[in-house]
Amino acid sequence: MSDQQNHIERLRKEISELETSLSWYRDTFENRRVAGIVKDRFFRAKKKFNKAEGLEGRIADYINNNPVTVRSANKLHSVSIIMLSFNRVEDTRKAVKSIYKNTTVPFELIILDNDSNEDVRAELKQFTEKYKDLRVILETTNLGCAKGRVKASRFAKYDHLLFLDNDIIVSPYYVENLFSLLYSQENVAGVCCKVVFPNGKIQFNGGQMIEDDGYALYSLHDEGLEFDEPATNRFNDCQWIPGGATIWKRSVFEKFGIDEEMKGSFEDNEICYRIRAAGYLLLNSPASIVIHDHFDFKNTIFKKNEAKYYAGRNDQGRILDALLHFYNKHHLIFSFAWKNNPWDMIWNLHSREEVLRFIRENNHKL
Repeated sequence: MSDQQNHIERLRKEISELETSLSWYRDTFENRRVAGIVKDRFFRAKKKFNKAEGLEGRIADYINNNPVTVRSANKLHSVSIIMLSFNRVEDTRKAVKSIYKNTTVPFELIILDNDSNEDVRAELKQFTEKYKDLRVILETTNLGCAKGRVKASRFAKYDHLLFLDNDIIVSPYYVENLFSLLYSQENVAGVCCKVVFPNGKIQFNGGQMIEDDGYALYSLHDEGLEFDEPATNRFNDCQWIPGGATIWKRSVFEKFGIDEEMKGSFEDNEICYRIRAAGYLLLNSPASIVIHDHFDFKNTIFKKNEAKYYAGRNDQGRILDALLHFYNKHHLIFSFAWKNNPWDMIWNLHSREEVLRFIRENNHKL
């Protein structure tokens, strides 16, 4: 066994031991400080492992050997890629680099910066100058996700809109496969990528929604599975496609439009609800694999430095506004199925009656 293989095996063993320890701390809820240290060590070890084994390389090999992969695009297709940024300039730098490396159709990149720190804005302007067809829009206030995407899309010049978060690393053939599915049927409105965390597990491969007892219950296809599991290679008829790595036919997207009143949360769920209700299809693209360098996989120092970003993403006031607006508009209680239920996690509300009473008590805040 080579030195590199020995190194990989040592990391694999370390990850397994840390995962066991982390599971124990989570299950017992004891010593949260120690649990935090173990979690940091786990993510560092996982990152080293993926670098040593090469997650991007593994994904490239998988895509190249995947029988469903489309390797060429219609020469007439072009796309406006839209990205929002708020600090985290190194993530933006890596995302931009991957786009210019792996996007083979004519494209432009529009980056709308949501009022980052001055030093970050200066660095963003500096490193983007070398790229062709890249436009940076600097905001003096944080518009949030919904308003930011609406404003940025007004500057687009092409007939397709591709929204990518600024911590997304795209892989070879991602755009060819998005376009292949976008035009697989006439009534397809949008297609999302298979989004993978840095640990190789799937964040989502499309999404689902069911209506039950006054709730709109959302869930993610293939969440937590390894990206190369054969079962994740299927195409799904989706009720919802998360907005951070998704392409749209511009004509359909602008016909419905992002509801800016959804503010910082769940605007992708809301627009998908209306688009599906009108009879359009939403699909996933299992061969359009992207890596999401998610905030949860960052180390403690990074999280401290980006506390402002984290606070904005978890602003309870904005989350409540979005949930109330969704209910008033669709007469459904927005929630996630089985876990991550915001009503339970944030406000400790468990029953439908408790949630409805809470909605009535807080509707005046809108």
